Amino acid sequence: MLRTRTALMIAIAAGVAVTLLLAFDAVDPLELPARDLVLRRLPQHAAQQTVVVAIDEQSLRDVGAWPWDRGKLATIVDRAADAGARGVILDILLAEPRSGDEPLANAAKRLPVLAVAVVDEHGRWLVPGLPLSQSVTAAHGNFELDHDGILRRLSATKQSGGRSLTALSVEAASLITGAPIPVGRSIAPAFRTRANAIPTIGAADLLGDPALAQRLRGKLVFIGPTAFALGDRVLTPTTRRHQPDPGVTVHAAATESIIRGDVISELPPIVAGVFAAIGIGAILIARRRRIAAGIVIVAILAGGIALLANGTAIPFITLIASAAIAVGVLETRIIVAALRSSEERYADDRERDAESKRVLAHELKTPLASMRSLAQLMNDFDLSEAERTRVTSLLQHEAGKLETMVGTLLDLERLPLRDFASSSNVIDLGDLASTRVDFLRASTDRTLFVTADRDVFVRADAALLERVVDNLVGNALKYTAGAVTVRVARRGNDAILEVEDRGPCISETEREKIFARFVRGTTAAGTNGLGLGLSLVSEIAKWHGGAASLDNVQGGSRFRITLPLAAAAAKAGAM
Repeated sequence: MLRTRTALMIAIAAGVAVTLLLAFDAVDPLELPARDLVLRRLPQHAAQQTVVVAIDEQSLRDVGAWPWDRGKLATIVDRAADAGARGVILDILLAEPRSGDEPLANAAKRLPVLAVAVVDEHGRWLVPGLPLSQSVTAAHGNFELDHDGILRRLSATKQSGGRSLTALSVEAASLITGAPIPVGRSIAPAFRTRANAIPTIGAADLLGDPALAQRLRGKLVFIGPTAFALGDRVLTPTTRRHQPDPGVTVHAAATESIIRGDVISELPPIVAGVFAAIGIGAILIARRRRIAAGIVIVAILAGGIALLANGTAIPFITLIASAAIAVGVLETRIIVAALRSSEERYADDRERDAESKRVLAHELKTPLASMRSLAQLMNDFDLSEAERTRVTSLLQHEAGKLETMVGTLLDLERLPLRDFASSSNVIDLGDLASTRVDFLRASTDRTLFVTADRDVFVRADAALLERVVDNLVGNALKYTAGAVTVRVARRGNDAILEVEDRGPCISETEREKIFARFVRGTTAAGTNGLGLGLSLVSEIAKWHGGAASLDNVQGGSRFRITLPLAAAAAKAGAM
């Protein structure tokens, strides 16, 4: 876990970075497709206000090649007016005069009619001419495609050559809503009514069957080409299988979105930056950063989908990537720190190993040298029976000392290789400690107290735990003249074995090393010992899944062995 101040600085820096990336649209190539994916997964809306009269392939076969006499368009407009349509939108360029303009102009006077206009390569508007210009409203039909060729936004108004026109879908929506035109704004329809879901009537069918006009009642009627040979085709965020839709159906779908108010506004970059800083700060400060990162990412996804369904787009990829990078940076720091720590531990282990070997050589050399001297004494001198008995006794003592040292070292080396499951049984630690203390009382005139909670069961090798009790009680008797107390208790999921004496306290520096091999505290000066007993105690505790520790108490020391209770040990073994 990072310090709060460091985490705060990193989070602020990340928030600033996210703000700048979004402000300069640097992540749009990733964010826009992600937003499209979510939009395609949101529930779609049925078209309610629009219908398309399509100049499709069948109409071209039945009526004739394009362009048609505009009198046919006049007939369609008249039938829409007769049916009670709310308005007609002609997605057909009417810039050049053609036969039938007069009937079309007269039909357009019966209801609101919009006609598409575009800007040519010279920046000039191509708008309907006379007499159509007197009865229709020109509106621009320019599509503004993003870098990937997808229509996600359109200009509410477009200006060129001193003339400004409203977007076709915005002007059409205002026929229903009556809302003022947002001048100079960019509008991003959500297209939750897909272009291919707009109801469509073939132009030839409508011309041949006037009864079909009843389907136009109360609707905005878009008239335009859907045949592949005519008109433009456009991709939208909700287009399926990347099959472009005819421009006239796209205009109708955009109109549906605008009427419904289903348009997308992007979260301001600075707000997204604040959200990123808060999320990253939470991850960095949390103790369980992976869980925190998961929560942040789920919150981004769930919250982002909910916001997008209500018209606000958040930068999914940028925020999720920020959370992932935060975790990645932390994990990298942890791995690097672990590697450094491992290298340091390896160096320390090598140093301790070398020191252990040096101490071992010294400890072995002492009894061997004594044994050699005593053997030479017996060989070179004519000793009396009493002297020979004394030398023999000394020789046996040194040999026993050497045997104890080698045996303990072998126990230390072999212990980690033993299989715990096959070597252990469930035993009552309190019974074991009480029985062992009773045995030790028989060999000393010192006072030994024992207290034990009932039913403190551990999975253990009983013989090894007896050695732990023997070693700790033996040490306490060696270094103290007062009473020794042995306690067994249950604390949570742990079993506790404590041996407390009233001897000299051990310094904090020595407490950190006292369980290492061949280490003896300054309080052991003048007493016999190899410095292996506490090391064996520590190794036995670790082999059982526990630990050994030492605390100074008032007037003495307390050695503590912590072992998992039998139920906790079984659970840990099953994991």
